[in-house]
Amino acid sequence: MRGIPATLPILFLCEISFLLGHGLIMTLLGVRMSLEGFPSQMAGLLMSSFSVGFVCGSYWLEKRIRAVGHIRVFAACAAMLAVTAMLHGLWVNPWAWLVWRVFGGGATAGLLMVMESWVSGESTNDNRGRVLAWYMVISTSSLAGGQWLLNLADPATMTLFSVTGMLFALSLVPLSIHRIHGPSRTTDLVPLKIRVRTLYQRAPVGLVSAFVAGLMVQSFFAMTPYYGQEIGLSTSQTAQFMSITTLVALVAQWSLGRISDHFDRRKVILIMAIVMAIAGVFISLAARESFAMLLVVACFHTAMLHTLYSISLAHTNDWLEPEEIVAANAKLMMWYGIGSIVGPFTASLVMKVTGPDGLWLFLGAVALTLAMFVVVNLHGARRYEPEVEQEPYVAVPVLETMHYHSELDPRHEPQQYELDLQLEPLAFLDEEDAGEHAHHR
Repeated sequence: MRGIPATLPILFLCEISFLLGHGLIMTLLGVRMSLEGFPSQMAGLLMSSFSVGFVCGSYWLEKRIRAVGHIRVFAACAAMLAVTAMLHGLWVNPWAWLVWRVFGGGATAGLLMVMESWVSGESTNDNRGRVLAWYMVISTSSLAGGQWLLNLADPATMTLFSVTGMLFALSLVPLSIHRIHGPSRTTDLVPLKIRVRTLYQRAPVGLVSAFVAGLMVQSFFAMTPYYGQEIGLSTSQTAQFMSITTLVALVAQWSLGRISDHFDRRKVILIMAIVMAIAGVFISLAARESFAMLLVVACFHTAMLHTLYSISLAHTNDWLEPEEIVAANAKLMMWYGIGSIVGPFTASLVMKVTGPDGLWLFLGAVALTLAMFVVVNLHGARRYEPEVEQEPYVAVPVLETMHYHSELDPRHEPQQYELDLQLEPLAFLDEEDAGEHAHHR
């Protein structure tokens, strides 16, 4: 990791342990719910509750980071995740799990926020692209690796929940044994506010695609392990399926992104939506043929699925001024979050009515709806929409997305302010006053 700030390799070790645990418990819960005979709508409701906790945590915990610092918030969230992971195994009850997932979602948001703001604060304009590349590769690989850990023990026992708790606890070790502080500086743009209506008028495809991405990505992660068990996949096959389809996203992020640099990104999104709709039809047929065929067709679907948010973000940024990007990305994240709350439960209701294949029916129908929206938008925009110079594509991890990615984006050079986090007066100000204070500094 030549050229990477000294504290980041330590943080990346924490990230690996955390995301191994995160990848494991996401798949483990879906498998265990099927083994316990939980109805499909409960599986969807659990993932939706995780997203509710995530959205709430992403707003509340940002103020706690400013008040007490990155390391303390990281420690608290990692401890909370370790506890909730083991509580899932100790008390197997769907309504209890609903509560654990809300707290787990909030703690996950806190950890991601700490890592992304830390990475942002330690990056410079010279190394920002390299840092984001490392962050993305480690994120996706660790998430996929965690799903392979499903093969370590019988998912019907307490063992894998304990392993998950251990991984979350171990994520604290690198920070605890090194004498380091939080990021040496924070990176802040002085953003211009932008309304959702204005954002929709500028880039309707970007905003709608971000919502659809949340709808589909979280439905996939929530319901696919459950689907695998329902159609008779073994635990090992379910782990392989989740891991390989996640790793495919790593290649797709770069290849589809580079393609989108040379074409109208709306047309790229249209082709991606069509591929997802067609793959959604054929996945159910492929599952009846062989596991290998199921895997191949699913990879076409997930390659598009996991790249959709990044391209919608890039398309939206093409239509914004640099000082509008932070506020606009926060709006996109909000709509992604709304989609992630609505999607899993809706997918589970479709599965209840139509059976396990309803997952792909739902995902295919959503993708087809997106394709129709893009076609209408392209047709209506031809007469009056000016040409726009596209910015280079920047890939972002397939995890729940935080607004700190806009600060890491190497296409834009944010303003930097030297801040002492331990004596930070912003912790005692409200959000509006804090922005004014930073501006005067």
